Amino acid sequence: MYYQLISHLASLQYHLDRSIISFQIKDDSDVPLISFDETHSYYGYLRDGLIKRGIPSLINTLAWPNGISLDKAIIPNTWTAIEYTVKHSTSDVLAVLRKHAPNHNPFMVMEYYPDWIDYEGQHHRAIDSNIFAEGVDKILKYNGSINFYMVFGGTNFQFTNGGDQTLAYHPIITSYDYNAIITECGDAYPTKFKAVRDIIAKYLPLPTNPNTGEPLLLPWMQDRAVVLLDEMTNPNPRLDILMENKVRCCGDLPDLGCNF
Repeated sequence: MYYQLISHLASLQYHLDRSIISFQIKDDSDVPLISFDETHSYYGYLRDGLIKRGIPSLINTLAWPNGISLDKAIIPNTWTAIEYTVKHSTSDVLAVLRKHAPNHNPFMVMEYYPDWIDYEGQHHRAIDSNIFAEGVDKILKYNGSINFYMVFGGTNFQFTNGGDQTLAYHPIITSYDYNAIITECGDAYPTKFKAVRDIIAKYLPLPTNPNTGEPLLLPWMQDRAVVLLDEMTNPNPRLDILMENKVRCCGDLPDLGCNF
């Protein structure tokens, strides 16, 4: 399946006057239980598979800014991008990158996090807009390139919200908001979007912002039923306004489901 996908992407490369400039073969190279030799062998296999299937473009790996992650990610005939958060010092990140990949490796922050996922029972994660924008400014000052993860919020449809397992299981909520620059419903976060845009405008000319229309409210969105947990006397209530009974975006429709 992976190589079938690559066959469709091969004609979209930059050297063919299209838009793809690089292919990333792996994410998160600092998995502790995988050895250096196993990682390098696997990455080399993926790299060679791309080249054999008509990908002469740039091929990159991705690492966190620490020695173990970088040493695992750096293999011949590839370049290594970096992922990190506002909690990292950009000057320190660049110093570590240059120490482990000194020769012609671009400074590309492939994943710069506006914040993080939200877990059930915890407060919504949010980074101060100005602090985040200052982090963007520091990357651009070092002539770095930047890609935001996420640039816009998303939704974990069906049962794809999942969870994280560290010392305990932490279920992830349905919303994949990420405190991103653009919200889950497609609106710009007023403060964060403007703060980041103002920083980028110091380095590059920017187009005029498009006009934002009024939010769309569909008639069926008016239907609402609310049951407060602390007021429930029947642990198994039956409501006439269940979405399934309305034959709307949940269990009764093929290939769709709900996360609750």
